[in-house]
Amino acid sequence: MGSYLLRRSAFLVLSFVGAMLLIFLLLRVLPGDPANALTSIDASAEQIQAAREQVGSDLPLHQQLTSWIGDLLRLDLGNSFISGASVADDVAQRLVVTLPLTLISFVIAVVLAGLLGYYAAVASHRKSGMLVSGVAQVGVAVPVFWIGILLVWVLALELRLFPSGGFPRRQWADPADALRSLFLPTLTIVIVMTASLTRYVRSAVLDVLDSDYLRNAQALGSGFGRAFWRHGMRNAAVPVISILGVELASTLLGAVVVESVFTLPGLGSMLTLGIEQHDYPSIQGVLLVTTFLVLLIGFAADIVQRFVDPRLRFSLSGAHA
Repeated sequence: MGSYLLRRSAFLVLSFVGAMLLIFLLLRVLPGDPANALTSIDASAEQIQAAREQVGSDLPLHQQLTSWIGDLLRLDLGNSFISGASVADDVAQRLVVTLPLTLISFVIAVVLAGLLGYYAAVASHRKSGMLVSGVAQVGVAVPVFWIGILLVWVLALELRLFPSGGFPRRQWADPADALRSLFLPTLTIVIVMTASLTRYVRSAVLDVLDSDYLRNAQALGSGFGRAFWRHGMRNAAVPVISILGVELASTLLGAVVVESVFTLPGLGSMLTLGIEQHDYPSIQGVLLVTTFLVLLIGFAADIVQRFVDPRLRFSLSGAHA
């Protein structure tokens, strides 16, 4: 177990370092100069050079990289070219919006998808089960921004039950007010994620229902519920766990769209604003944090999957790769 965790942790670190270098290089090879964020269209050559010296884009690429890595080792993501504020502080303030939105939506969607997917599999030959599967297929096909706009129109503008967007200035000082602001964005994500996960849960449960070991357990006197819980639940969970990691990572990355629809001050809006203003430190900061979180989610999903699946137990002891 220790050997496997060590290898997997090393792979996580190497993946993050590779992603970090890729982010740095891609931003530098794109057309344009970060100094443009500090100069006007009619800026003189002297003003442009002064701006380049201020942001460091006049230095050779290897010196820029060395300086950036040195800052990262001190957990310093730099300062915004536009506001001059610490990017690390700005990211931390926006994470208190993005992370609760992502995690609350994820937990609710997992519970709903587990129940709906199980029912759709058990009742696969009934009209109700087919209806659940059909609705899930439609939900996957509908764009998330369209669902968000529809919810704003019905629940915010017509019924006036929830705010159409924004987030309290005091953030979580008033939890009830904060949760009320996150209700529609959360519902938007839950609808899309539940539809997607329901299909995977249904497929995993159907595989278990058709298995010989479940039929043998029932033939030996176990009821269906007990047989499924003791022998089928773990096998059905194995393929779903890897999908859960992908879905959670996708939800985190998809915050750009949802936060734009509901004007939430999260990482998505920070990234969008940074791109519009050519604010390289802000762009790099958001991309680094989200990349690290996505890699961490994949790492956690991989470890949990090996704990759940008996066939992968030897991997934890280092017997297999």
